[in-house]
Amino acid sequence: MDGVIVIDKPAGWTSHDVVAKVRNITKIKKVGHTGTLDPFATGVLPLTLGRATRLTNYFLASDKAYRGVIRFGFATTTYDLDGEPLGEVTSPTLDQPRLDAIFARYLGAIRQTVPPFSAKKIHGKPMYAYARRGVELAESTKEVTIRSLNLIGVHENEAEFELVCSAGTYARSLAHDVGKDYGCGAHLIRLRRTKSGEFPIEAATPLTEGGKFHTRDFILSKVVPMGALLTDIPAIVISERDKNKLVHGMDLNVLTRSWEAIEFRLLDERGDLVALAQRLQAFTPPVAQPAHWVRIHPHIIFSN
Repeated sequence: MDGVIVIDKPAGWTSHDVVAKVRNITKIKKVGHTGTLDPFATGVLPLTLGRATRLTNYFLASDKAYRGVIRFGFATTTYDLDGEPLGEVTSPTLDQPRLDAIFARYLGAIRQTVPPFSAKKIHGKPMYAYARRGVELAESTKEVTIRSLNLIGVHENEAEFELVCSAGTYARSLAHDVGKDYGCGAHLIRLRRTKSGEFPIEAATPLTEGGKFHTRDFILSKVVPMGALLTDIPAIVISERDKNKLVHGMDLNVLTRSWEAIEFRLLDERGDLVALAQRLQAFTPPVAQPAHWVRIHPHIIFSN
């Protein structure tokens, strides 16, 4: 079985826990996840199965959307509810207009503080390995892009928000940094991923129902086939003759309405994904035309 299954990750599970469970239920050896969720977080966790694991990097690089809650009054060592308090614990009553103004500062490309308890590697070891031993490292930052950050509402010392961001953004770092700007410290206490790339929460399947894990047949019935993935990349249906050329790594001339695109999905006549190909060259038509010939080279080929 090849494709993607979108799991609604439960709280308390690591992303690797979910991968292991799906592998165990389906008996599929090749299963990978497309972006880590912290154990306390829930929501969209797309898993690639079989040959679709070769597409993992496409999904890793996609934008993510979240809904969460920040608790103001103190920061923590992990920037979330699992850490130890840093400094005095307070319970401020939040000013919504002031928070709106602070949120507005984080739109666009920003430098973000990487949490000490994170998987980012320093000298070959993840940062959490140093943090657990009490080793202090110099503060590390990274550039991310915040597409949107909206304050949904406040209740006493808690603020609910919605976030759309680039891959690799730490929502808990955002909570930590906003807390510093507000002047009282803050940490993330709830987080739900509502979208990952092309996969919304509505497409997510929980691992259990009524306290029991779903069966293999049920899980496999929810798999999105490879031909229905990466829909933002233009698709071209190729003939059986061109398919045979393709599996031998040969370049093709194809007719497409998306002749300006730099990458294409190549589907066979049954709608199955055969390959991903890059444009080698395309000539601008001298007059407006609905389609144009483009020469392409396959860079990921899925053999039968």
